[in-house]
Amino acid sequence: MAASTAGRITITPATADDLSDVRAINDVSSSVRDDARLAYLARAVAGGECLLAHDDGAVAGFAVWDRSFYGHPFLALLVVRPRARRRGVASALVRRVEALCGGDRLFTSTNTSNTAMQRLCDALGFERSGIIDNLDEGDPELVYCKRVHDGRRRPAGGDQT
Repeated sequence: MAASTAGRITITPATADDLSDVRAINDVSSSVRDDARLAYLARAVAGGECLLAHDDGAVAGFAVWDRSFYGHPFLALLVVRPRARRRGVASALVRRVEALCGGDRLFTSTNTSNTAMQRLCDALGFERSGIIDNLDEGDPELVYCKRVHDGRRRPAGGDQT
């Protein structure tokens, strides 16, 4: 998988050498910092399911995706350093996942309390597909879907490496 660029933002597959950067981004940007999350991140990197974003050369964020959602591509985790937010990093990561996913749809989800992710999904053309209760007490999960391949055009985000 080759690197992808969006202006000053470069997206590359995370490697074992990048795991400490992925963990550092998670530690400063996410409220989930437990051993299970760290093990999950290590598996995603080892399995080639983690993308790393650099903004002007600085590590800025990461995305984890897989095919765990009923066999469909699923953007499972999107984390951007606070100082790199609102600079296009999240959008670049999502577009790269769209280009790589190979399916006709990409799914993701977020809590109802995560309005920033909801705005991102709306801005990138995702549609709400449902709600899952009882995952996080009092904070339902919103499921989103985006059609990314229709057979007539290339997927959003460019190349298909």
